[in-house]
Amino acid sequence: MKYVRQAANDPAFLLKAIGEASGELRRMLEGIRRARLLEPGSMPDEDWTLLGLAAHMRDVELGMNENFNSILGARRVARVGVVDLDDIPRLDDYEDEDEDELLDEFHYYRRQTTYLLWSTDERDWARTGLHPYRGEVTLLDLVRDLYQHDLEHLWQAKRMAEALPAR
Repeated sequence: MKYVRQAANDPAFLLKAIGEASGELRRMLEGIRRARLLEPGSMPDEDWTLLGLAAHMRDVELGMNENFNSILGARRVARVGVVDLDDIPRLDDYEDEDEDELLDEFHYYRRQTTYLLWSTDERDWARTGLHPYRGEVTLLDLVRDLYQHDLEHLWQAKRMAEALPAR
């Protein structure tokens, strides 16, 4: 565990990890029929579908990217928005979305995020934003949150995909 805690404070490690998430999600969902992507999971994932999980990750990516841009573009402490990392999307918000396009969008937005973060220097990781509930947060704090969010949902996607009956 000590290694994981140290790694989660290393921008290079975080960038590598978040840079791989969209590809990992695509690999997990590859070949699963659309009807299966829309089936609710079983405990503890009963409120989720695999397609909803992908939509959630894309939406979180958009919000986090805005926050990263706000922090890096501000002369002083930027205000950052609330990105609900625990929001479970409603089926009618994503059921008409094409799964390949949704995964492409997540990949595209994640690539924008990683390009932005790779271009930051060491001082930028300590830059802060003012979160409405958490107070002052650093860029590193928010990237660490995104990394943790990815891990939780990638494990969830793996668990849900493996629980599906044979394809």
